[in-house]
Amino acid sequence: MRRRRPVVVGVDGTESAHDALDWAAAEAAARRLPLRVVHAYATAVSWAVLGELPRPYENIGVPDAARLVIEQAVQRARYVAAELEISTRLLTGAGAPALLAQSADAELLVLGSRGLGGVRGLFGGSVSFRVAARAACPVVVVRPMQPTTPGRSAARVVVGVNGSQRCERTIEFAVRAAAQRGVGVTAVHAWSVRGTADVAAVTDDWSLAEAAEWRTFQRVFDPWRSRLATAQIELRLVPGRAQDVLVAESAGAALVVVGSRGRGGVRAALGGSVSQAVLQHAGCPVAVVREQPA
Repeated sequence: MRRRRPVVVGVDGTESAHDALDWAAAEAAARRLPLRVVHAYATAVSWAVLGELPRPYENIGVPDAARLVIEQAVQRARYVAAELEISTRLLTGAGAPALLAQSADAELLVLGSRGLGGVRGLFGGSVSFRVAARAACPVVVVRPMQPTTPGRSAARVVVGVNGSQRCERTIEFAVRAAAQRGVGVTAVHAWSVRGTADVAAVTDDWSLAEAAEWRTFQRVFDPWRSRLATAQIELRLVPGRAQDVLVAESAGAALVVVGSRGRGGVRAALGGSVSQAVLQHAGCPVAVVREQPA
């Protein structure tokens, strides 16, 4: 019997981590997968060097507080899905390496977008970027809920498609997520054409380039139309910067899915700056899916 890989969630006692925990528990229940709750903490000696204990550890010893974070997280997950199979990992050290190690046998890794930031960061924003770029499994960063006017992709799964890279896994993740939720997919490809000094040439070049982009875009999605009804897949070819387009589409969306080029680093997901902008400003949870190198 094939072993079920868990949904792994990083917790640190912050509100952002609570949001991530709720999302991960619901996702694990929907997928019928176990949930693994992970907390990484620095030793008392490490915090002494930094001169100040973070809020979860202010009133009791560091190991006891860390265990309390885990216990409270498990209780919270039970409120979301009482029948979940839940395991825990309590680790010492920095959050990013701990999460990356846990991603090796995970189906999905979930974390919040805010937490103990700065030099003492466990699950802060910089950790989200590093983990999303380098994890061995798809990563979902759960953004804090904010009042927003729903956009044209409200309640849908939005997927960013970059024609210069392989995107099969990214599309598959988006289609499966949409089918699981019973919603449609909005596939977005942001593009631009290099202009010339001749106004007529610019117009002709733009039209030809747009037609070519559409043909490529439609070919990419042809194999996926059998997964969802044709009416549920909307292709949007939008001139502009990818990060601006995806952030605009995220308003009220169920999920935004972007791809990562493989091995992490500054230039990772969709060129680094795109993924970071989406992770920072999207109006919904963001999934980063690692593609196989070409």
